[in-house]
Amino acid sequence: MTQEFEAPVVAAEVKKRDHIWQHLVECLPEKLTPNHLSGFRLFLAIPIIVLIIVHYNKTAGGLFLFAAILDWLDGSMARIRNQITKFGAYLDPTADKTVNFAAFFGFIYTIRSDYYLHLVIPIIIIDLLLFFIATFKYALIRWPNHMRYFQHKMEIMTSGANKFGKIKMVLQVIVISFLLIFDPTTSFTVHKKFGFLPDHLTLLDFSFPLLVACIIFGLLSIRGHLKAIKILP
Repeated sequence: MTQEFEAPVVAAEVKKRDHIWQHLVECLPEKLTPNHLSGFRLFLAIPIIVLIIVHYNKTAGGLFLFAAILDWLDGSMARIRNQITKFGAYLDPTADKTVNFAAFFGFIYTIRSDYYLHLVIPIIIIDLLLFFIATFKYALIRWPNHMRYFQHKMEIMTSGANKFGKIKMVLQVIVISFLLIFDPTTSFTVHKKFGFLPDHLTLLDFSFPLLVACIIFGLLSIRGHLKAIKILP
């Protein structure tokens, strides 16, 4: 059961960006799998929340960036080593959503603004919906005999993260890490040099349109996943 559970389920297609990690992956021990990295990212959600609560925001931001780097690394490792597994296809997005939830909790705890709460709550809901979709897709992979209706309609493993979800993830990493590492209420001084930005423009102001973009790309990501599993035409 364990071998079938962890065995590669599709032929890995190595992408161009994976070559960035090629040498690092070759140096890592064979016993270390992409699922180990995903599991570690899942665990990182706890210290991220704790650090924010005790006001170590810069450390929490650095840890969040580290989790994002591990996310990019484990995907490349899975493709380079041909270690894309059924469990990994579910664990990876689960770790993403858990770490994101921890980071957004920190965002709300730090900012304490209803103005931004109205943006973060939709993003959290979108992440929850993406988590449920990932769970459903995992069920289709793990127990196909019990879901015959879907069995002939799709190839589950080729309908992973879509480009909209990846853009959303990159935007979230940029927004949350910067807001945690730097003081979001500090004004930028670049307008004094170039004169094209209004006075007292803060990092918090810059984050607003990026959070709106996260919502838009999140909804597009959900639509893409639903189309992949034939729930939407």
